[in-house]
Amino acid sequence: MMLLSQALGLSVVSAEDALPAGEVAGLGIDPRTCRITELYLKNAKSGDSVPWARVRGMGPDAAIIDTAAGEAGRSSPHSRAHKRLLGKRVLTEYGEDIGTLTEVTFDPDTGAVGDLYIGRDQTPTPGSHLIGIGPYALVLAAGPPPAR
Repeated sequence: MMLLSQALGLSVVSAEDALPAGEVAGLGIDPRTCRITELYLKNAKSGDSVPWARVRGMGPDAAIIDTAAGEAGRSSPHSRAHKRLLGKRVLTEYGEDIGTLTEVTFDPDTGAVGDLYIGRDQTPTPGSHLIGIGPYALVLAAGPPPAR
């Protein structure tokens, strides 16, 4: 597993010509599948996102992308919400504020999201609890509704 904080700022390099394509600025995550859908780039010469299907590999020093299929594209409408996941507020589906997102683990080979770490105590929550991501907060599935 890899940490989102480790991926941010990684050089993104084209597999075909070994030229720099930018730096990792964030990850697009589909809450329904709990998988990474895009790499968001900064300092990119062409476009500001790369579909996860074009990521050949990601390690401690760089992300390697397949550029033979075309150049990087424009960000999805959710890119602003996803670029800055760390530090984002985390709410339950019942509206309870449970802290801020401090870390995300993911499999760099498959793009599967592992755990979400929330708050100062770094409590891990399975990524499968993720319901939604927006510019204001992440929303997680909770257990039964709180007693009133």
